[in-house]
Amino acid sequence: MKMTVTRLFTVLCLTIFLLTGCMQPSTSSPTQSDDEADAIKSAVSFLEQMDWQPVDEDSQQATIQSIKVDDRYELIDSHFKGAHAWLITFPADSQRTIETPHVLVDPESNEVIGYLPSE
Repeated sequence: MKMTVTRLFTVLCLTIFLLTGCMQPSTSSPTQSDDEADAIKSAVSFLEQMDWQPVDEDSQQATIQSIKVDDRYELIDSHFKGAHAWLITFPADSQRTIETPHVLVDPESNEVIGYLPSE
């Protein structure tokens, strides 16, 4: 009887480990980190200063990704060319005639370093 319980426990533990090991971790976080939220706030502030103000809901739906800065971007300071930065993208809105520009933010200072003009 003791041997059967031990085997059953062993099989149960192995099954749990196998199932846990096969689960895929989530690649997208439903909530943003404080750094990402600060970067988005900087981008929204920049857009407001430039009079390219996004809709309030846009900042909640903004996406952020790490990129390497290249020639496509209008840089505030050219020394950021080739550096890594966060690209903040706001959702498209069919009510707008011009899309909101994408904004580049320095991940260390959370300062806007450039933007990608909209078309």
